[in-house]
Amino acid sequence: MIKQEIKKILSKVLQKKEISLENISVDYSADAKHGDYSTNIAFIAAKKIGKNPMELAEEIAQEIKNEQGQVSFEKVEVARPGFINFRVKNEVFIDSLQQIDDGHNYASLVKKKILVEYAHPNTHKEMHIGHMRTLITGEALSRLLEAIGADVFRANYQGDIGPHVAKAIVGMQELIRAIEKEQGKDFNEILDEIRIWSHKDKAHFLGKGYAEGVKLYEKGKMAKQIDETNAFLYQKCSAKEIISSFLEEEQEKLWNLYQETRQWSLDYYDEFYQRFYTHFNHLFFESQMVAEGLNIVLDNVGKVFEKSEDTIIFPGEKYGLHTRVFITAKGYPTYEGKEMGNAYTEYQTFPFDRKIHVVANEQAGYFKVVFKALELINPEKFAGKQEHLSMGMVQLKDRKMSSRTGDILTVDWLINQIEDRVESMIREGRIAAEEKDKTVEQIVIGAVKYSVLKVGTTQDVAFDIESSISLDGNSGPYLQYSYARTQSVLGKAKNRGEKVANTIIISSEEREVLRLLARFSEIVAEAAVRYSPHLLCTYLFDLAQVFNLFYQKFPILKAEGEARDFRLQLTAHTGATLKQGLNLLGIQAPERM
Repeated sequence: MIKQEIKKILSKVLQKKEISLENISVDYSADAKHGDYSTNIAFIAAKKIGKNPMELAEEIAQEIKNEQGQVSFEKVEVARPGFINFRVKNEVFIDSLQQIDDGHNYASLVKKKILVEYAHPNTHKEMHIGHMRTLITGEALSRLLEAIGADVFRANYQGDIGPHVAKAIVGMQELIRAIEKEQGKDFNEILDEIRIWSHKDKAHFLGKGYAEGVKLYEKGKMAKQIDETNAFLYQKCSAKEIISSFLEEEQEKLWNLYQETRQWSLDYYDEFYQRFYTHFNHLFFESQMVAEGLNIVLDNVGKVFEKSEDTIIFPGEKYGLHTRVFITAKGYPTYEGKEMGNAYTEYQTFPFDRKIHVVANEQAGYFKVVFKALELINPEKFAGKQEHLSMGMVQLKDRKMSSRTGDILTVDWLINQIEDRVESMIREGRIAAEEKDKTVEQIVIGAVKYSVLKVGTTQDVAFDIESSISLDGNSGPYLQYSYARTQSVLGKAKNRGEKVANTIIISSEEREVLRLLARFSEIVAEAAVRYSPHLLCTYLFDLAQVFNLFYQKFPILKAEGEARDFRLQLTAHTGATLKQGLNLLGIQAPERM
C-alpha cells in the first residue's frame, strides 16, 4: 500500500527530528495536478514545537527525498500553509498494476472477533426500507471487516413478542372474522386457505392485521383483548404461571397461532436474506430473552438497578443519561431489560472483542443506557466493547411513511417498482441480457443496495427510484455496466495483454486509472475500520468514471504493441477491481449488460 509506505517514511523522518505525533495523516489528492498524496504533518508538528510550518515542511520534504523506501516520488513539493504533496512515479503505479492478478490483497489490520448485529425486522410485520437499510449496511460492513482479517459473526436480533405482536394477531383474527361474515366460510377454513399462500402474501396479510390491531386498540374496541394476549404471550415465554382470562383451549389455540404466524414472518424474511446475498450465523429473538433479561435485572437490583414505585429502573441521570424502566409494573422486562439477556446470550454464543449494533439513529439514547448498564454489570465482558452504528432514516423521495397506520414503504413494493423499470430498459434495448431473469435480479438488487450504501450511514436516504437505475449516474447499474464493458473488451481481445515495461509512456487519462487502481486496498481498509461502506462506493464510482473516459478517448483493441497490451491490462484490472469492490458491497456484477 503506497499510503502506508509514505506514512512509514514520514514516521522515520519525524523520529530523526525527535518530533512525536500520535497520528500521521496522509490524504489522497483530489486533483492530480497537486500530486497523488498529501500530508499536513508539518503544519501540526510546527504548532507543537513552535516553528514556522513552511520552514519545517521544507526540511521534512528534503529528508523524504533521501528516505524513499519502496516508494519512488517524481516530486515532493511544499504548499502553504505547510502541506507536503507527493507525486508518485508512473513506474510505481505500473508495477502495482502488474502485481494485481484477479484481485487485491488486503492487510490483516483487524485480527479480532467482531459480532455485527443487523436487520432486526419485527415478526408479524412486513419488511420496510428502514430494516432493509440495516440489512444492506450490516452485510457490507461484515464483508469489509472480513476482508481486513476480522472473524465476523453475523447476528440478527428480532422482536417476536410485545404489543405489536398482540395487535397483529388480534387484528388478523378480526380480518378473518370479517371474511367469515362476507363469504360465509368457517374461521379455520379461511385460515387453511391463507396457509397455502406465498410467504409474501401471508406477510402482507399480517401487516394488514397489525394496522387493523392498532386501529382497534386506539378506538378501545379490542384494547382489553390485545393487552391480555400480550400478557399471555409474555407469561408463556417467561415460563411463568399463566394468569389469563382465556380458557385453556383458547390459550392453546392462541399459542399455536402465535407460533405459526411467527414462522410465516421468518420464512418471508429468509427469502429477503437470500435475495440480498446475506446469511446469519444465528437468529436471536426477544421471546428467548424474557426470562434471561428478567433474571439479570433482578439479580442486580441495588447494585445497578433501583426500585421506583412498582417498576425497576436504571438511574441514568447518575451517569448523564436518561433514566429508563427495565421491568414494568406488571413484571415484564422492557426492550432494555431483554437487551440484558440478549447481550449475555450473544456473548456466550460468540465471545466477541467488539459488537456493532447496526440500528437507526432514533435508538441512540437507548443504546447509551443499555451499554452503561451492561458495563456496570460485567465490565470484563462489555466495557468498551459495544458500539452503535447509527443509521439515518430512509424515505422514498417526497413520501412519508408510518407502519402504525399501515402506510409503509415495503421492500417488496420498492423491488417491484425497480424491476418494472429494468425490464422496460431491456425491452428498449438499453440493456442486453442473455439470461434475462438472472440479469434483472442482479441489476435490481444492485440498484437498491448501492442507493443505500452510497450515502453515509448517519445521513438520511431519500430514495429516488429513477436515479437508482441510471446507466450514466452514480448508481449500482452504472458500475455494473462499466464492469460488463470491461468484460466485453476482454472477450473480443481473447486475452488480457502481455506484461509491459514500467517505462512505457502513458497518457494522463491512463495514469488516472492507474492511480485509482493502486488505492483500492487502502480504500477497503479505510471503509472497514471507519464502518463506512460509502467510501468504497465513492471510490468505485470514481474508478468507473475515469475508466469510461479513458475508454471513450483511446482505442484498446485497435491499438498495437505495448500500447494494446497495457490498455488490455488496465481494462482487465479495472474490471477485476470493480467486481471485487461490488462484491464487498454485497452486489453481483453481470458479465453482460
